[in-house]
Amino acid sequence: MCLPLAYMVGIFWLSSIPGEPSPQKPDMFVVFAWVPPALQNLLHIPLFGGLAWLWRWALEAWTTRAVGIIAGLLTAGYAVVDELHQALVPGRYSSLSDMSLNIIGAAIGLWVYQRSARGRS
Repeated sequence: MCLPLAYMVGIFWLSSIPGEPSPQKPDMFVVFAWVPPALQNLLHIPLFGGLAWLWRWALEAWTTRAVGIIAGLLTAGYAVVDELHQALVPGRYSSLSDMSLNIIGAAIGLWVYQRSARGRS
């Protein structure tokens, strides 16, 4: 379970990058300043798809049939927390569209995991 938790820390770090340059940390803003906002929004899909895939993989040993639902709920819950966190970052905001893209990404990540698991068996 360490890998999805570490991935979540990475998402938290990305969400902490200010929307506008800060005199105290100008280098942090430069990391994604070159990515257009529309592309930044679309990047939510693979980012949270990866998180859902990692949660599903990490929970593989669980014998319950609901493991996919649990992985999805963990990812969706973190999507909500991430959007609330962004509301506290200068120059950033939370939005329902970003949260929706996060959850769509989670669903795609779980679907990809399921498809790859069928291919292995």
